[in-house]
Formats: sequence, structure tokens, C-alpha cells
Amino acid sequence: MKKNILFVDDEKQILRAVNRLFMDSKYTVFMADNGEDALNILEKENIDMLISDMRMPGMDGYQLLKAVKEEFPSVIRIILSGYAEGEVVFKSFRQNLAKLYLFKPWDNSQLMSIIDRVFETEKVLKDKNLLSIVSNLEELPTISDTYNRFCSLIDIDADVREFSALIEEDPSIAAKVLHYANSAFFGAKTGSISQAIMYMGLDNIKNIVLTATVFDRMNSSEKLLHLREELWEHACLCNKAVILLHERLLGKRLPEIYASAGLLHDIGKIVFISNFPEGYSRLIKTIDIDKSKSFVDVETEAFSVSHQEMGGYLLDWWELPHPIVEAALYHHSPGLDKILNKELVSIVHIADYFVWELMGTNSMNSLDIDVMDNLNISMAECRKIVRSINKGL
Repeated sequence: MKKNILFVDDEKQILRAVNRLFMDSKYTVFMADNGEDALNILEKENIDMLISDMRMPGMDGYQLLKAVKEEFPSVIRIILSGYAEGEVVFKSFRQNLAKLYLFKPWDNSQLMSIIDRVFETEKVLKDKNLLSIVSNLEELPTISDTYNRFCSLIDIDADVREFSALIEEDPSIAAKVLHYANSAFFGAKTGSISQAIMYMGLDNIKNIVLTATVFDRMNSSEKLLHLREELWEHACLCNKAVILLHERLLGKRLPEIYASAGLLHDIGKIVFISNFPEGYSRLIKTIDIDKSKSFVDVETEAFSVSHQEMGGYLLDWWELPHPIVEAALYHHSPGLDKILNKELVSIVHIADYFVWELMGTNSMNSLDIDVMDNLNISMAECRKIVRSINKGL
């Protein structure tokens, strides 16, 4: 069945160009030149994807995305806009209003390829085995009230004192924020939440709030306490490694909207441990004894899906940006053609491997040498960068 895509742009020539591009495609295209008409189409038609401009008279793109998220949450939301709207685009991503941002003017073949690959990933996330296991879970982690309130404060441009007061309501989150801020990587050297926020920035703090609440909800029996702490350490170290590797190997800063890729890439393991504590503990012991299979293969044999699919599903359900979902969904298979942000997924793959090595843990993960060759980097370079990270959190 054809997928339905709704394009929204107040420029008639843009809509005409879109119409020509998709005339003989496998997609059915709807068009609107304003936000109100777009919402009317969404009411009447079964739209799978919305691609909207940001700067429009009347209801602008930001307001439209916000309304679509509230009223039609299953619709994939993408921004297609010019360079001038940087701040409002950034704000949209902070509130999880859009999956991707595409620039005008676009390359026709590239735009079509991006749409194809987004739908391919959606197909993976709607696999019947994955949906079956998700529907039978006792608990799927939800975004915490603290995180939602944090995002609401960002929306109203609250001052640092309000953010600090919110974080200080939860001693566990406050401790993790200070621990992270005072690590050698950031070196804030402070006992003040306000100073930690000013030093690290709202996006780093937001990512810690999101991840910490999920880890804290994980089954905390004595048996699994060590595993929880190990996974938290791995997530934090991996996040630092992703930032460093991205800067030093690719020569550019990691975009802030992708800054939680390292923290969240293994979140699927938390779902498995929380719902199948005994079974997952046995699985880990099995892997320690039998080295002939990869961790992902053993998980898939036991649960029909791996922590990759489970993590990707959860982050997509939380409506996080598409590259963050990809980092969780494909970090053990970074060479797949369906991946849009290959650089980010590749860096997470590399960070994951070398951080486990740094921690002295045999994770049974293999390193994709093709990825290293494609990025023109060596194992020695990666190992040196990751080992430069101070393990003390």
C-alpha cells in the first residue's frame, strides 16, 4: 500500500516542484500552503509523513508541528526549510517535534532517498516480532515527569534557578548531574546544580535527566545492581567517547541535538533487564561461557529481537530525533544502506566497542573494519582517544 506524504509550504513554486518530483513515485502526495489547511487534510486523510516549511504566515511550521504532535502523534514529522530558521528549528528538536531537518534547496534524488530510508526504518520498528514482545511487556519505560517539566521550562525560556529547583527535587538525578559535571571530561568542580547547568548547557543536562530516570527505574535487586552500575558507566563513557571521536576523527563538533546518542544507544538492555531480570541474567552468563556467538545473536535467539530493536522502538516511541533512534537501532550494524546518519551511527559503533574494551569487559561485540576504512581511521587512533577519557564519573 502506498505511503501518504503531506508537504506544507506557503511558496507555490515549491509545491509545484514537489508535485513534479513525486508524480510517478511510489508515494501519494498531498499539499497545503498553510498550517490550517494541513490540519484539515490530516483530519480527512491517513497521512504517514508530514514535511513542513517553518517560516509561513499565520500558523508557522513550529505551531503546526506542535499541533500535529498532539493531535496526530503517529505521523512522522520532518522539517524542510531554509538556513535562516536555525533557532526555531533547534527549539523544535528540543521538544521532539520533528524527526529530521532537511535544507532547501534540496537535491531530488537525495530527498527521495531520505524518505525511502526513513520508511525502511519505520518498517523495522513495526516488525511483528518486535511489536509482539513489546505488547507483552509488563512495563515499557515512559519519559519521566521531571523530563517533561524540564522540556516545558525550555519552551518558556525559564531561567537557571527554575531548572535547578526542578532537578533538586530528585536527589538521584541531582547526584548524577553533579557527578557528570565534575568528571574530568567536563571538569566543572562544583557542588551547585545552577553552576553545573551553566557549565554544561541545557541539552547535556536534559540528556542526563532523560537517561538517569530510566536507569533508576531498572530492576534494582542485589543481583542486578552491579549490572545496572556497569551499564550506567558504559553509557556515560560512551557519550564522552562519541563527542571526542566525532571532534577528533571527523574534525567537527557533534550537533547538540545528537548529544544523547552515546547515553541512549544501549537503552534496549534496560528494557530487557527490567522486564526479564532472571532470563537476561542467564543470557549474560551463557555468553560469558559460549564465545561462539555475538551478543545480538544470542539476544535474538532468546527474545526474537535484540536490544537494538528494543532500544530503537523505545526512542522512536519517545519521539526522539531520527539519528538518535538510528544510533540505538543500528549501532552493531553500521554499514546498512538504510541508515541516514552513517557518521553518527559509525562513531557510536566505534565508541561502544572501545569503551567496553576500556572497561575491561568482554561484550562479545565485533568491530566493523569497513566502517573504520570508510572513515579513514585506524584502531590505534580510536583506542588512544577513548583511553584518554577518565573513567572516574
